Amino acid sequence: MKKTSVTLVLAFTFLLAFASVAIAQTAEKGWEKTVTLPSGEEILDMSGEWDDHGEFYGPFSQFQPMSDILTITQEGATFTAVKQIGSKWVPKGAKTLKGELGKDGFKAVYYYIGALSMDGSFEWEECEWKISEDGNKVKIDCGERVRSTLTRR
Repeated sequence: MKKTSVTLVLAFTFLLAFASVAIAQTAEKGWEKTVTLPSGEEILDMSGEWDDHGEFYGPFSQFQPMSDILTITQEGATFTAVKQIGSKWVPKGAKTLKGELGKDGFKAVYYYIGALSMDGSFEWEECEWKISEDGNKVKIDCGERVRSTLTRR
């Protein structure tokens, strides 16, 4: 009788541990919206409208915080964002964010800072990033210029 009880307790413990590991692995990337690439890789789906709230710092600290709405389009793993409101530095309809996604988040993300470089080309700043667990909030930190929070609408 004791052997049966011990066996049942061990079996139940094993099943509980196995289920916990499985849940932890699937919850690791619990993004609400994803896209599966032809390679089978599942990545975050950035497409749609996002609120963009940013603040300037470093050499740009004299500028006021900004708010905009971005429309993000995604083709496979690459995406671009277009401003829906705009400012005097980056007008409505201008591309303001671009990047490439991988299974762990961004492979690279660039933010348009609205200035021209010495050769007349547009200046993009490569940024660090953090995606929330559900994939509906992205924090972007671009060098010594701008920090921005994107929130899915």
